[in-house]
Order: sequence, then structure tokens, then C-alpha cells
Amino acid sequence: MTRVSLRFAVLALSLMLAVTAFAKPRSEHMTLYHDATVNGTNLPAGDYTVKYDDEVSSVQVRFMQHNKQVATATGQVKTLVTKTRASQVVLDTEGNMRSISEIDFGGTDEALTFGSNQTAVGK
Repeated sequence: MTRVSLRFAVLALSLMLAVTAFAKPRSEHMTLYHDATVNGTNLPAGDYTVKYDDEVSSVQVRFMQHNKQVATATGQVKTLVTKTRASQVVLDTEGNMRSISEIDFGGTDEALTFGSNQTAVGK
């Protein structure tokens, strides 16, 4: 019985490693025109590089500024109906806080979503 469990564990580990080996790392540019939060971390207005793997639906998103990681969040990759012309950040403005709920990347039909559905387009 122990050998079967060990074989299963090795097989499961091999499959997990294979899936992550084929994930394509993505790097996109985003500009925040207002301070906002993501995953409880404040992001001041400015330019950011957003890094994530686009082969899986739930992704770990890293927000980089000047080659330094400033925030991370778990997001979902979403396919849009049409390609967007320019990148845009969709903000949840509930209360007095702005939190990032979606990032649509210009020239693609791909977006990242975070949390709540009550949103307002922010630029």
C-alpha cells in the first residue's frame, strides 16, 4: 500500500511540475493615474509592470516598479469579447477607497480580474 501511495505522490508532483513548466510568463505595462489598492497594498499613481503566467486561470500577479516588486495579488485571467485599443484599469470605488478590480491590456483580448464586481472605469 505504501508503494502505491508513493507512486501516486511522484506522479502528482511530476504533473504539477509539467504544468508550471509550460506556463507562459507575461509582462504587461500599466499606468495608474490615481492611488489605488490591490490585495490591501497601496499603489501610488505611476507606471507599473504587471507579471503573471497566462496558461492558468488563477494566477499570482506581481506588480513591479523600477524592477522592484511592490505588491502581489491572486487574480484570474479573463478573455474579453473584443481586443481593447488601450490598456485600462477598472477600479472598485466603494467607500472612499479605490481598489483595482480589473486590468484590461491594450491590443489584446486578455484581462486580469481581482475580487469585487461593483466597478467604475478609472484612468
